[in-house]
Amino acid sequence: MEHIFIVNPVAGKKDPGVALELQLARAGKAAGAEYRVLRTKEKGHAVELCRSLAAAQEGPVRFYAVGGDGTLNEVLTGVYASGNPAAEVASVPCGSGNDFVRNFGAAEDFLDLEDLIRGASVPIDLMKTNHGLCAAISSAGVDAEVAYGIPKFRRIPLCGGSMAYNLSIVECMCHKLGNRLRVELDGTVFEDNYLIVTLCNGGYYGGGYCAAPTASLQDGTLEVVLVKKMSRLRIVGVLAKYKEGKHVCADGVIPELQDVMSYHQAKQVAVTALGERDPIITVDGECGPTRLLTAEVLPLAARFVLPRKLLETWPGLK
Repeated sequence: MEHIFIVNPVAGKKDPGVALELQLARAGKAAGAEYRVLRTKEKGHAVELCRSLAAAQEGPVRFYAVGGDGTLNEVLTGVYASGNPAAEVASVPCGSGNDFVRNFGAAEDFLDLEDLIRGASVPIDLMKTNHGLCAAISSAGVDAEVAYGIPKFRRIPLCGGSMAYNLSIVECMCHKLGNRLRVELDGTVFEDNYLIVTLCNGGYYGGGYCAAPTASLQDGTLEVVLVKKMSRLRIVGVLAKYKEGKHVCADGVIPELQDVMSYHQAKQVAVTALGERDPIITVDGECGPTRLLTAEVLPLAARFVLPRKLLETWPGLK
């Protein structure tokens, strides 16, 4: 099997390809793997690379997304579009969030290249949206608004990382909160003023927010979290529980949050803006305004590589 490393040179705080070359030389030799390294030149380049290379392969091939969740999304999108059922996708997480791999373990578990090369793939679901393929979570609301606002603050000198994030939160809190939305879940319709609507294939997004602690990547369903508009005073406490995954229990949403939050499962979802303002959405971290977000689950549509040490411990292994 050929191992192809797709490196995003602008992922994270420094070019991940620099450190990769030496590690890969040792790991590839130890694992007896044939590999090559390709660097992306612009947004969307990884999609085209993986689509053409996977389609041209007659046998198994494995693509390693070296970057963050955006790079992984592009690699998965390209491999899925190629139609090659023998193509696998792995992650070498070195972006700012690295949320997708949290569904299986810690980011550090995927940084041992020899162990990753010796690993094996498991089938996972994907989510198809009208804004592109999604591996983990798509969301509409204040969480997406915060992410959407971060880049403009990063352009300010000495304003990066957590400072840009905190300034974006302050800006969102100063504006009108909530969007009047129509949410359709497998034909059942909900209408309200929502703070957040989250469609979850995986459990994590936003740099560690555990929106769907019970989500499975192999069950053929999406977990949907609906959070209604509430007072700014209450938002802090609710989002603290939401971040830690403590907003749900075995019976659904915990009792003290049931007046503002509900938890559902669905195979098809449509979120439509009813107000004048277009809500901001995020699809695996890519953000923008829209009036319509549709999503459907693609059961076991991809093969994702787990490091050898995680293969026996991951409870969802099939």
